[in-house]
Amino acid sequence: MDAKNWRVYPGWKTLIHDGVFAEGWKGGGAIGQWLYQSVLGICPDPTGPGLKKFILAPQPDPASGLTWARSGYNSVHSRIISDWTSENGEFTLHAVIPANTTATVFVPAKDAAEVTESGKPAAKAAGVTFLRMENNAAIYAVGSGTFRFQSRLP
Repeated sequence: MDAKNWRVYPGWKTLIHDGVFAEGWKGGGAIGQWLYQSVLGICPDPTGPGLKKFILAPQPDPASGLTWARSGYNSVHSRIISDWTSENGEFTLHAVIPANTTATVFVPAKDAAEVTESGKPAAKAAGVTFLRMENNAAIYAVGSGTFRFQSRLP
């Protein structure tokens, strides 16, 4: 998956109805992939093999009742955490980016100027670089560390 096509994975309903339903006991297969890559938003970036660089693009869907997710992925570098909530039009993402890795973080937002990281404008936060707005998301390049992004949902 690349940054341009970060929301192309099928939803749960499509997986069941289209017969793509294949799951392993250890969380592999279509359901595991959907949970990690669509719900949590933890996706590999081909420019940084081995999750040296990854994409973090959680997908809240208040219309379906998907208003929060909290988990992580144990990469070879350490645990990647995606912990997000969507309530009353507000989105909060608590993210942990392991040491010696970077991430491209997609924050659902109406306006990048309204996105904060730990209470400060995200574009001015340490370790955070604003890249662009795309498909109702503010996109940031983020270094290692713990981050708390907040925004108004589009």
